[in-house]
Amino acid sequence: MDNITPKRCVIVASGIKNHKEYVDLVKERLGELLPVPEHQYGRQKSEYIGGEYRTWTESPQTNITVAFESVPWSSEDVTAFYVINTLIGSATSFSSGGPGKGMYCRAITNMMQRYNFVDGVSGINTHFSDSGLFGLTIEGPGSHSQDLLSVLLEELNNLKTRISDEELARAKNILKMNILMSMERQEDRLEEIARNYMTFGDLTFHQYCDKIDAVTSDQINRVASRVLSGKPTMLVTGGAINLVPTITDVQRQLQ
Repeated sequence: MDNITPKRCVIVASGIKNHKEYVDLVKERLGELLPVPEHQYGRQKSEYIGGEYRTWTESPQTNITVAFESVPWSSEDVTAFYVINTLIGSATSFSSGGPGKGMYCRAITNMMQRYNFVDGVSGINTHFSDSGLFGLTIEGPGSHSQDLLSVLLEELNNLKTRISDEELARAKNILKMNILMSMERQEDRLEEIARNYMTFGDLTFHQYCDKIDAVTSDQINRVASRVLSGKPTMLVTGGAINLVPTITDVQRQLQ
């Protein structure tokens, strides 16, 4: 009951023909939840720690993840991180969907097509109410563990350099298409409205496309430089984890 209280609940619906009937129905179903004195409940702000963790597995592959603390939902740079994540994209050595799928993201053009030892790449971009996480995951044969990390760090460093107008426009269009397609269904739009209100106290989903269009190459370079100067988190799994350089090498190559 510390969490399920009137101030922490939002009840939404769509396609309602009679609003009063809907309100009466909600009261009937949920009215028995008597209001209780709401405690001064405050979630402690998360603390980003960073660091390095390696775990050995019986696998000929090596999987490396390098991530950094980014920004919370309330930051004005959230949209820039989504554009960056779309620029990088994801790639695997085998995927269904026909030829050409995702071929213009950097995971394909800069890593998968250029290096035959890269079996998979994907971006990491997650935001919370008080922090966020941004980074890359790469996978390949254990014999190329050191090369995999070098490729990953090179791609992160590339985010500090100017992005062409063509590539930036393509990433923006892909991101807008993905967002609009994800809200085609009425149920999904309703959920987005509820999340908007709970997160921001307002409805912001109609501003998504305008905010994406406003992102510039300079903003991406600035955001990337700031994030990559922070403390990294590195996770290494596989059968050749000792061949991967340390987190100190990661910081040195990025700075």
